[in-house]
Amino acid sequence: MKLYTEEQVRKAIELSRDTHPQGRGYVVTDEYDYSMDEVVDLLTPIELPSDEEIEKANPFVFGSKHLGTRDMDIWELGAKWMRDKIQGGNQ
Repeated sequence: MKLYTEEQVRKAIELSRDTHPQGRGYVVTDEYDYSMDEVVDLLTPIELPSDEEIEKANPFVFGSKHLGTRDMDIWELGAKWMRDKIQGGNQ
């Protein structure tokens, strides 16, 4: 799976419009079936969890009891690391 930022998607839309036959000197027009905002609104964004959501989803925590503090910490660190990598971080 590949993920792209909204800025990258908007750039791809812009590039595709620049290479469309209507934009190559055949018929010059800025009219399209959908506006850029409408195209972006049609997409389903992937929402990444916050630190709090990751901590709440931790399978090693049940109520107020922690099952294996080391496992809990490793699980949360791994989940947060993956989320940060998806966002483009180098951590």
